[in-house]
Amino acid sequence: MDQLRQLRYFVAVAEELHFGRAAERLGIAQPPLSQRIRRLEADLGARLFDRGSRRVALTEAGQILLAESKDLLARWERTKSLVGKAHRGEMDAVRIGVPPELAGRLLAALLTAFEARDVRVDLQELTTAEQVRLLADRQLDAGLLQHPVDAVGLELGPAVQTPLGVVLPRDSPLAARSA
Repeated sequence: MDQLRQLRYFVAVAEELHFGRAAERLGIAQPPLSQRIRRLEADLGARLFDRGSRRVALTEAGQILLAESKDLLARWERTKSLVGKAHRGEMDAVRIGVPPELAGRLLAALLTAFEARDVRVDLQELTTAEQVRLLADRQLDAGLLQHPVDAVGLELGPAVQTPLGVVLPRDSPLAARSA
């Protein structure tokens, strides 16, 4: 958890661009804050701030860490909230996006698997583009997306193979063909 504290301290300095104001915001003295930031820089092997006599600015490495830190800290807070809800028996339904053309047997298998684990599911019929947007905005917990998909910033899970077939009238000339 020390790394999370270091990230919180880093974000405060990065947002304030002033060690004194960041220390005040965090309710700590400035020297320990400066030490924590130096330790974080040593751990990462990168300078995160350009420190001048009158100003503090983020380095390129600092800008990257700021963006990633905010995401990590938000995910940690969401994780703590979900764990607390589960512990208190207040778990909401898992919000899952599914494409309109999802095969019935696949949908049944999905629902059966969640039911076996006593997890409530809130299915939302959405296109892949809608799911990507809602996943990025954290309005969905998971989604079944059709490939190819631009899932930058999202974690892709296993791919599901859905066999397809062709149905033709019996008297069609194409019905006699095997391929």
